[in-house]
Amino acid sequence: MHIDLHHQFTDMETKYRSINETKAQICKFLTSRRETKCPQEWTENEDRCYFISTFGTSYDGARQNCSEHDSRLLEINSNNEKKFVSNAVERYVTYWIGKCAGRNVASDLVYELSYETPTCSKCGSSYRYSCKSKFRFICEKTAYLYPDIPEEVQGLCQLPLGPTSIK
Repeated sequence: MHIDLHHQFTDMETKYRSINETKAQICKFLTSRRETKCPQEWTENEDRCYFISTFGTSYDGARQNCSEHDSRLLEINSNNEKKFVSNAVERYVTYWIGKCAGRNVASDLVYELSYETPTCSKCGSSYRYSCKSKFRFICEKTAYLYPDIPEEVQGLCQLPLGPTSIK
């Protein structure tokens, strides 16, 4: 009987060790995702984060800047997004973006909000827009969808599980 209990105890220790290793991995994953939904200086709208620059650069510079922040130039894909962007940008300022709603083309676009009506033009399509012109730009990326760890879970992440920690 003593040997039987010893085997059961050893099996339980092995299972608790495995549970604690899995719990540690889960806690590490959750902790790595506890960031705010959007980085500082970015604006959140629905499940997207937007960076609206306050400085100008060429089209290639705008693309590179967005890429360096794990994002891409804005692609306006819905009327809601168009409305949000129109309210977020400064009037009479031109911005580099990647795509406008209803257009198949996704490159070299400028976005301008004048007289309450936003317009999109491809650079080089008029004397006003050269692809080397220095305009502000708008980047976008998916917002983190991971919530903060609830306090009761944070406490569990601090303590190893064992027979006395289970309630």
